[in-house]
Amino acid sequence: MSEHEYQSISTIGIRRVLILAATALIAACGGPADKKMVTNGTQEQYRASIDAIDAELNAHERAAFNWAVSGMDLEKLNKTYPNASVRQVVRGHIRQLKEGNPDEIGKLREQIKEQLPTAAELQKIRAVDPAFRLEDSFFGKKPIITARIVNGSALPLSEASWNAALYINGDAQPVATSKVRSDFRSIEGLKPNHQVTARFTVGFVKGDRSWTTLAIRQATSTRLELEMISDTALDFSDKAYLSTDHQKRIDFLESQLKQALEFEDI
Repeated sequence: MSEHEYQSISTIGIRRVLILAATALIAACGGPADKKMVTNGTQEQYRASIDAIDAELNAHERAAFNWAVSGMDLEKLNKTYPNASVRQVVRGHIRQLKEGNPDEIGKLREQIKEQLPTAAELQKIRAVDPAFRLEDSFFGKKPIITARIVNGSALPLSEASWNAALYINGDAQPVATSKVRSDFRSIEGLKPNHQVTARFTVGFVKGDRSWTTLAIRQATSTRLELEMISDTALDFSDKAYLSTDHQKRIDFLESQLKQALEFEDI
């Protein structure tokens, strides 16, 4: 065999390898995740198309698609990803999150910084000497909370809500939790450096039954904690001192990005 013939055979071999590799790549990208859905028709047509595709998806692809379309109806899906494939929807959603979430997270962190002085001031509004007792009423035992609400801040308060937690017998975990509300309008508001004795009925008129269990009734000791929910504090114009809980939104956006990383291989 001549050198020229050897080189020709080698070249043919290389080409075959490349063709086989390209064919394998095309096959890999042409699976059920690449089949087009029908999104511009009826609900039944969409359902039939996605059911046929779903039957061939692996668990990872199925989870990725369900995540990407969570909260979408057919109209929104067609507007955003018309007649797209599962892979296109997943990749589109990932791209959208990676482009938008970091910017929103940055803006929210700046807003949190701006609110820090106000948040610190609200921490000076405290419930002092909170106490719990059960009172007899027409409807049976009624859970009652009392406390002195001390406004040690420079902020006038018209309303605020509190997270209440009841502990019994020295336990580390609460046996009952609830949210109670202070309305200071009837006393012309809670002004800075003022205090008032507050009384709360947990569960309104009939009382919350989770606060009147036999375990609570027969407890040898009780301890109550009241913590103000800062973003419920309103000024004298009934406007919230703090905006919506930005950290909760940041946590959600970051969890989306984390989920996106898990599905980047789709």
